[in-house]
Amino acid sequence: MIVLAQYRPTRCASPWFKPKLSCGKKNSGNPLAPSSPRRTGRKGLRRDSPASGTANRSRSKLPCVHGRAQDARRNAPSVEANTQAPSPAEMDGLLDEILPVIVSFLPAHDAVRTCVLAKRWRHVWTSAPAIRITAIKGFRSADQFNRFVDRLLLQRRQGLCPLESCEFHMVETDFEFDWSACVEHVYLHNLQSALDCHVQALRCHFMPTNPTDFAEDLQEPTAPFLSNHIQRLQLSFIRLSLDFSGCPKLVDLEMHGCVILADSILSNSVQHLSMCCCQLYTRHRTSISLPHLVRLDFTDCFGKVPLFESLPSLEKAIVRIGEFTGDECDGSDSVCCLQENACWECRFAFEFDAARRRSYLFQGLSRASHLELSASYDHAFIFQRDLKWCPKFPMLKTLVMDDWCLDADLSAVILFIQQSPNLEKLTLELFEEFDSSMVSEGSNHLLPGAVPDHLKMVEIKCEMVDVRVNKVLKILTTYGISLDIIYIRQADTSPGCSAFVSTGFNLN
Repeated sequence: MIVLAQYRPTRCASPWFKPKLSCGKKNSGNPLAPSSPRRTGRKGLRRDSPASGTANRSRSKLPCVHGRAQDARRNAPSVEANTQAPSPAEMDGLLDEILPVIVSFLPAHDAVRTCVLAKRWRHVWTSAPAIRITAIKGFRSADQFNRFVDRLLLQRRQGLCPLESCEFHMVETDFEFDWSACVEHVYLHNLQSALDCHVQALRCHFMPTNPTDFAEDLQEPTAPFLSNHIQRLQLSFIRLSLDFSGCPKLVDLEMHGCVILADSILSNSVQHLSMCCCQLYTRHRTSISLPHLVRLDFTDCFGKVPLFESLPSLEKAIVRIGEFTGDECDGSDSVCCLQENACWECRFAFEFDAARRRSYLFQGLSRASHLELSASYDHAFIFQRDLKWCPKFPMLKTLVMDDWCLDADLSAVILFIQQSPNLEKLTLELFEEFDSSMVSEGSNHLLPGAVPDHLKMVEIKCEMVDVRVNKVLKILTTYGISLDIIYIRQADTSPGCSAFVSTGFNLN
């Protein structure tokens, strides 16, 4: 029997709200002074308020614990006491704390311009906790822009107020002069200058009109980043060497569209690593060995997949192989290349497989408790090859796979179930356009009935229940998985609806 799940998304209220300010009579004296209160009754409540009686009745019902409730009621301040206006000294102290925070939301050049507003604004920008460097319409050349950024960071580095975060948001279409010269200067000089300001978070976002070859044209940095305070680093479309040994407190590292030319990632503190659309080596592999890494996001990167060596603290990993991966077989028969008779190109690409006797991906991911492995059916060659040395996954509880797992009668799915003694939930996302060749037969040599009883739920997500889904169900039942724990969620593709609706099928 199949348990069919049904759910539909519900509209939630907007998280934003606008507080309404109660306005009384205008006060011609102090504009911040409150309006004169209306006549009130006992305990500061208005006599004409319907809540006065309710409030008194609710108070009488409060439990008295050793007399503390009665003492708190006698000592509680009245409503009239809370409506008094703050003193001018209190208002000045409040403004001195709020104004730098407000200025930090402005672009850097606008934040500096606030010094001409009034005398008290003269040095407000120097104490802002964050600066955001963007395009400046008033400058006509890259030299003027670079001098402004240098001077700005110098002033903050020599100032007394700490700088918590710094952002370089530079979009090529926003600049009226040589954008590449500005980016080159920021990349080679200003990033380290920002780190010298003891920032805890640094974000560098370059957005060129043609991002394909932009990062490759940048010069390689002469020295790695050095900072004893940086904790979060976000980099986009720059060239990196991945040596973060000089940042002992770095925890969060995110890279998007970066060119990575390094043999290994060096860091003893990184806990979250995100690599999206990055360009890696095409001839050899970058080694990733991070002792404190907790979460890994590796999605749609170019070049060869890195070697995930040692990740002992890993808890969650998301690996998605894109169409520009460098691990593919261009031969006529890729199935033979997955066996012992590999073609010349595959032998060159995997020349030390026999010496390693370990997988490229799965060995480093074996400590994760949540694992997502995604790839299209035509670009999952590295996944299928890694199955030859699939290790044990003793901590794995949740596994998500997509269409690539259909190859060889679901041998990848069954192997992961058998190698994961604590697996509780398995999700198969089958949304790729169906082809009869995607469920091949004859190459699954796993023993039936070897699936343990720890699996509690198998979820199949699909657009429609077709021959592929029915065959998946038959294979799962062959290996001892009961139909009672299988859930099918069929996507409703009608316009304006993105829910999953219940569906039915027949194994016969």
